[in-house]
Amino acid sequence: MFLDLQGYGRRPEEPPPPPRRLSPQGEKVMLWVICVNILLLFIAPIAGGSVVMTLINVIRHLF
Repeated sequence: MFLDLQGYGRRPEEPPPPPRRLSPQGEKVMLWVICVNILLLFIAPIAGGSVVMTLINVIRHLF
C-alpha cells in the first residue's frame, strides 16, 4: 500500500547563515544616528511648540 522511496525528495539541510555584524565605520554611524535621535527627542517638542505658537501669532496679527 505504501511505497518506501528512501528519502526521495529530501534536500540536505543548509547551515544557518552567519550572524551579520556592522563594520567599525557602520558602528560609528549607528552611534551618531542614535545620539541625534535622542537629542531630537528632547529638542523637537520645544521647537514644534515654538513653530505652532508663531503660526498662531501670525494668523492673529493678520486678522
